[in-house]
Amino acid sequence: MKRFLLAAPLVAGLALSACATVGPQTTARLVDREWVVQDIAGQPVLAGSSATLMFGRDNRLTGDTSCNSYFADYTADRSTLTIGNAGVTKRACAPAVMNQEQRFLDVFNAVSHYRIDTAGALHLATPAGATITARAAPVTTYRCSDGSTVGASYPTSDTARVTANGQTIDMRIAVSASGARYVSDTWQWWTRGTTEGLLAPLAPGETLASAPGVTCTAR
Repeated sequence: MKRFLLAAPLVAGLALSACATVGPQTTARLVDREWVVQDIAGQPVLAGSSATLMFGRDNRLTGDTSCNSYFADYTADRSTLTIGNAGVTKRACAPAVMNQEQRFLDVFNAVSHYRIDTAGALHLATPAGATITARAAPVTTYRCSDGSTVGASYPTSDTARVTANGQTIDMRIAVSASGARYVSDTWQWWTRGTTEGLLAPLAPGETLASAPGVTCTAR
């Protein structure tokens, strides 16, 4: 079986239909938050690496394997979880990270159930008993000068996930003279310390926002 599948969503075990839905309990506890993996098949995640899961309301699951980005379809109903085989990018990493990625995908593609325990940890389990354990990335909420609210989490030291105006925006770290600056194709999020941030749109072709944006203060 090939290790990587490039830009092709696959379905394993179940043909996902248009009637697939995310149940109310799942929406409240599983969906629309970044889950950062802590343990894969009984082994802790390597220091300096990060695997993540993000369950969307549209039955799409995205995240990082430790080395590459992935996407898959999923269905969830009560404790049952069916995940399609992941479409995965083809970046190469250090051997130890690649091995961890393969362990992640081996469990990920066989998951059949999930639970969220009383401490808030997410446990994905296969019929054979292999598990992935993850915790929700902490989200900082900011009140901005235009009256809007921004939520920001930092799944890894190089990435940010910002929720603003009903959108969830995945960003990567960029060069900055001070603070921490993150960019997507269309937005820039620039933090100074843990209490202040600046959200600004990027014009086409920009890598540094020329628009003033809005200032935001952590609640």
